[in-house]
Amino acid sequence: MRKTFIVAPLILLALAAASYIAEAIFYGGRLDENNVVQESFFLPLTFILIALAIISFVVFGARNLLKK
Repeated sequence: MRKTFIVAPLILLALAAASYIAEAIFYGGRLDENNVVQESFFLPLTFILIALAIISFVVFGARNLLKK
């Protein structure tokens, strides 16, 4: 149980970092000919994964504290 508390949220944070890097490399805030920012699904995915990581830390931490 203790390893899940650490590993699962860290994997989510690593995926969020990879998603952010992919957004920066492939899209990077480019503007098209109509001056509209080109954005992909990577940026919202970054925030979703960060939120899931925070929720995982809280849930696993609470479960760990309640079992003691």
